[in-house]
Amino acid sequence: MGLLSRLGYVRLNYKIFMYSTLILFFTSTVLLFLYLNRIQPHYFIDEAFHVPQTLRYCTWNFTQWDPKITTLPGLYLITSAMLSPFSLCNITYLRAINLLGTCLNLYLVYNIIKDKCKSNETDRWNNWLMLTLAYNITLFPPLYFWCFFYYTDVVSVNVVLLMLLLHQRKQAKMTAFAGLVAVLVRQTNIIWLGFLAIEHALDIFDRKMPQSASPRVLSTPMHFRLIWKQIMCEARKGPSSFVKFAAQVCSSLLPCITVCLMFIAFVAWNKGIVIGDRTAHVATIHVCQIFYFSAFVSLFSWPYVIPHWRTCLQLLRRYWILASAIIAVMIAVIRFNTLVHPYVLADNRHYWFYVWNRFIGRYAAFKYLLIPIYCASLLAISRNISHLRFLTQLNYGICVCAVLIPQLLVEPRYFILPYIFYRLSMKRPCKWQIYLESLTTLTINLLQFLIFANKAFHWEDQPYIQRISW
Repeated sequence: MGLLSRLGYVRLNYKIFMYSTLILFFTSTVLLFLYLNRIQPHYFIDEAFHVPQTLRYCTWNFTQWDPKITTLPGLYLITSAMLSPFSLCNITYLRAINLLGTCLNLYLVYNIIKDKCKSNETDRWNNWLMLTLAYNITLFPPLYFWCFFYYTDVVSVNVVLLMLLLHQRKQAKMTAFAGLVAVLVRQTNIIWLGFLAIEHALDIFDRKMPQSASPRVLSTPMHFRLIWKQIMCEARKGPSSFVKFAAQVCSSLLPCITVCLMFIAFVAWNKGIVIGDRTAHVATIHVCQIFYFSAFVSLFSWPYVIPHWRTCLQLLRRYWILASAIIAVMIAVIRFNTLVHPYVLADNRHYWFYVWNRFIGRYAAFKYLLIPIYCASLLAISRNISHLRFLTQLNYGICVCAVLIPQLLVEPRYFILPYIFYRLSMKRPCKWQIYLESLTTLTINLLQFLIFANKAFHWEDQPYIQRISW
């Protein structure tokens, strides 16, 4: 068989694979949507706030606001704009917005991966791996579950992924506009707009950097030194040259800076980020959130963590004094900063309720037994993104801390975007890792929906049936 014939055969196989999996994905998701709406036709948890508020917007009532809602009205505005002209404002069609959002997630994730592969000549992916990874992220259990209910998570991920795609395509103004919409859906998305603004500034510096700077050097702390050298080099050229350089950077970042300044003005006017029930969402310092996030990463991406266990043990033996100091700090953080939100103690509709009340909160030693998992997972995260620019790695770490540490409530939904950014930033994995990730994703989804369908109970003060979710 000639080379051209072989390439044609591979392309044909890929097209068959792509179209068959797309049909399977759409069909199974729609059927599952219809089934879940049949067994849970009434409000599910926070839908009791989101749905009535959207129905008010659909009737052009923009003055009445539920004080229990903590996010800006971006989701309600988008939904009412799409459904109100067709008189389709009911709970089923409201939920269907997130169904469309899940399909959009697949499209956006695939294009983000495809663009990254095009821009990286040394790290080519084949189409099979790109599509499989796109499915893995789209079907990511804590995200995929909410495509069947009317929550802010799916649309929030939509606009943040759109923002990332536009950033990759060097469309600064549209990136900022998508960032504005993302903030209107959920306020903490301002952090990811800030992340991309810093990345855009680093891209400008990279274009001015000498060609001798290899990616291996840029992924070390030497990257910071090279950036500083560039700034000093521009300063030595004279005031006019430095001002011109600074103006170039600032003008390029102006759209994102404008949105960030608008957000700061909003926070000052609102006297806080939260707009509704502030007593349940008080900003705090909860460093253990980073540990919980690392365990979360281990659960869903364990094939990417396992290969680093040996390295972790080697580092423990080689740098045992430093490792002992780090472990001592982790023990101190767990001892003095293990905080619990009242919702965790009372709300048995979430998995974290059972994890906390049956293990972490019940047995004092249990939370310390998780330290090896935290260490291995944090090491794996750092090594899996170690090919990125050093300041990009630092930028990501700061943004994850900014998103999670101020949160008292432990919510897997808060981990979704940090996980997706991490997953999209990883270097090309081995085939066996992606396939095991697919198996893990499908298995957890299957278990989740079986539990949701079969474990139903009632609360005395709630008229609707209750079920367990993320």
